[in-house]
Amino acid sequence: MAPLLLIDLDNTLVDREGAFLAWARSKADQWAHGDPRAVAYLVEQDDDGFRPRHELFRVVREQFDLRPSVEELVTDFRRELREALPAVPEEVIDRLRALRAAGWKIAVVTNGDQLGQAGKIDHLGLAQHVDACCISGELGVRKPDPRILEIAAARCGAELTDAWMVGDAEADIMAAHRARIPSIWLRRRRNWRRSDLTPGHVADGLLEALSLLGKVP
Repeated sequence: MAPLLLIDLDNTLVDREGAFLAWARSKADQWAHGDPRAVAYLVEQDDDGFRPRHELFRVVREQFDLRPSVEELVTDFRRELREALPAVPEEVIDRLRALRAAGWKIAVVTNGDQLGQAGKIDHLGLAQHVDACCISGELGVRKPDPRILEIAAARCGAELTDAWMVGDAEADIMAAHRARIPSIWLRRRRNWRRSDLTPGHVADGLLEALSLLGKVP
């Protein structure tokens, strides 16, 4: 059976953090006359993308006394964030191509709403470089539930017995732990805080993480 790479989307394959910061700065200019406190507020309320979008924009709408509805704000945000995403580095694309040429199957496994996450994948042309894309909003199951990893494996025609999980979130590592597969956590200038669970391996960037595949026990 082919080896399998399960890879997170936001802040793993794509620089969601940088794109959100650019969006927040543009909105601070528009909504708060460039007040840097507005940028900090938006970043804090976003919670690194983990806060549900409609919940986020209910508080943002009230904070900045905005006229558009929450639904309109969410729709605009999805489009604006997608457009702010930088291209996936060519070095990463080359590494994904090399892995597939060597027989690996690759699946993007991401939490999030179907419209937002599928839009990012389509905008960046990621689907052509992987074998499957699994979005929690489509499937009704999300990391850390290992069932989403099982679905990804099935869509690739692979099994979890020879799989790796790469991601930046605790949910990625927990899902891998529950599925009993090795994991690589992207540090992103942070320290791992849990004492009852640790990543199998830690990397400072995606290229470093991908270089570990098959090189560590």
